[in-house]
Amino acid sequence: MSFKYELLKTLVRLIGFKNKSFAGGTEAIIARAKARNTKNPIPELRDAEINVECITIDGCSVLVMTHKPRAKRANLFLIGGGMVSAPRPGSVKKAMQVAKESGLDLYVPYYPLCTDYPLSRAYQMILRTYREMLRHYAPENISLLGTSSGGNLALGMIPYMNDLKSELPRPALILALSPGSCVKTEEEWERMIELDKKDVAIPAQYMKTAEAIMRHGNDSVPEYMIYLQTGDFTGCPKVIFNYGTDECLYALAPSFEAAMRKYGVDYEMVIGEGMFHCYPVFPLCREAKEGWKWMIQTLRGDWK
Repeated sequence: MSFKYELLKTLVRLIGFKNKSFAGGTEAIIARAKARNTKNPIPELRDAEINVECITIDGCSVLVMTHKPRAKRANLFLIGGGMVSAPRPGSVKKAMQVAKESGLDLYVPYYPLCTDYPLSRAYQMILRTYREMLRHYAPENISLLGTSSGGNLALGMIPYMNDLKSELPRPALILALSPGSCVKTEEEWERMIELDKKDVAIPAQYMKTAEAIMRHGNDSVPEYMIYLQTGDFTGCPKVIFNYGTDECLYALAPSFEAAMRKYGVDYEMVIGEGMFHCYPVFPLCREAKEGWKWMIQTLRGDWK
């Protein structure tokens, strides 16, 4: 690993990001997230190559970034935040960079968070956003990209559509970076506890706390939304997973692989040796920059 990467990991450990960000129980985590979200405005973006419009879907804002002229292909980009944090301005500016480098039009929804709603509310809004995209793009020209909890939502759209018996055509590709899901089995938990020793960003214990956060007091939230690895992936398009070996969520990779095989899904597992959570979207060192380049090439490439 590069010296810069080792230095970054050391600094993150020293500032105690992992413990400070997830300290306390459900109420404490939600309270901190709500306070942060009030200081987290939708940024004003301008670019000579791209039109940026903010539309409203299901009462939520969606940033639509379209090329001049509009591209043939588009991506639904679900930015993660543990289901409690809205996309930060820096992340949205990075989404603009994804649009520019990939050549895709981008839809970035500010989906409902579990600070105020059960997880099912986010799925409802995201599906309506996808339906809006189908008005402008053929399904074979639409991909989904999600980071962390956003990766979980992107992948979870297929079980959700199956649950609804939706006849909407499926997208062509799902790219899920470090998709977060709650732990279902003791085997998953044992793997996660072991990886927790390496993870500098997310504590394994959060994936226990997250269950209550995502239900938000509503026991009718379907099980597959909490434990995505149990979902029905019938008819799922190609899925590309990406994990770092030094993150606790990598513990769920075998369970997702089993689910993909069960439903005959064409999938790939792209694993960053020694890398951290969602490393491709944090190109701060050589290894992560390589991840960014891979992500852009994947979005630009042939999805068949």
